[in-house]
Amino acid sequence: MMNFRQPLFHGKYVSLHYRNVKRLNMDIRERNINTSDVQGVLDYSDGQIFLFDELTSPERPSDIRLDGIFVILCIDGEATLSIDRKVYTAGKNDIIIGVPEAVIGHADTSVGFKYRGVFMSLEYAFKMLPLTVRSWNFKVFFDQNPKISLDEEAVSTFNLYYGLLKQKLADRRNPYRANIVDALMQAWVFEFRGVFDSMEQLNPRPMSSAENIFGDFVNLLSSSYPKPRHVAYYADRLNITPKYLSVVCKKAGGQNASKIIDAYVAKDIETLLKSSRKSVKEISNELAFPNTSFFGRYVKKYFGCTPNELRRKLNGVER
Repeated sequence: MMNFRQPLFHGKYVSLHYRNVKRLNMDIRERNINTSDVQGVLDYSDGQIFLFDELTSPERPSDIRLDGIFVILCIDGEATLSIDRKVYTAGKNDIIIGVPEAVIGHADTSVGFKYRGVFMSLEYAFKMLPLTVRSWNFKVFFDQNPKISLDEEAVSTFNLYYGLLKQKLADRRNPYRANIVDALMQAWVFEFRGVFDSMEQLNPRPMSSAENIFGDFVNLLSSSYPKPRHVAYYADRLNITPKYLSVVCKKAGGQNASKIIDAYVAKDIETLLKSSRKSVKEISNELAFPNTSFFGRYVKKYFGCTPNELRRKLNGVER
């Protein structure tokens, strides 16, 4: 009989900020990784992605809703936790995947439990992995299958990328560190896409009306260039109201429509600033901003720096 006594989500890197909210008559706490106390212990200090593999034993709070996506691989022992009020037990070579808006409940581990985990914010996920309809089928799949057993080859691949990420996150002297981490994360996702592809084919599930609308929205957004930045533009072409489109996006994708649009526009901005010699004014015009000043404010709001500063950062150039 297993002796479960260690809390799961309170390691060195998971002492996250929270605030109380009420939903479904439960005391649920929102958590994110963007607060100063958390930033002080992260390997990667932009507040978007981090790795965790250590446990301590402070008092466990009530149920939490993580503002992001997490993946935990069980290396040894067992972990038991509830996701959306369903209880799952993960053993060696099992992974637990938490998608946006999932409510994580009681979580305990066996003595000797070892694991490796990755957490990324929704902002990072949308920025790094612009989603196609096919990508969001995986969210539907993980909603229904948050625990998945991996074979030895898949576990080795997980460990390989985890080790590379940990090494690169620690290399703060490398001016291309952020670019390398982003590339590794994208490669990691594509490595596992084939694994999840086969699983999804074995466990098909019809998409709901909201999921279909969300898929049409993402398809329209992905194929538009330059991308209109107003929700009404996409709602009109989908024959729904802007308010309903935002409701659908929040339900199916974990973000409202405007944030998803901003993430896609931001990706276009990064691509042009990094990979072209076009001036800021030319890029502003190409992406249909009304003027360079407005474009500068948009970049400052989303990235926290000016277009020229962002260009230097993307190209690993220090002033």
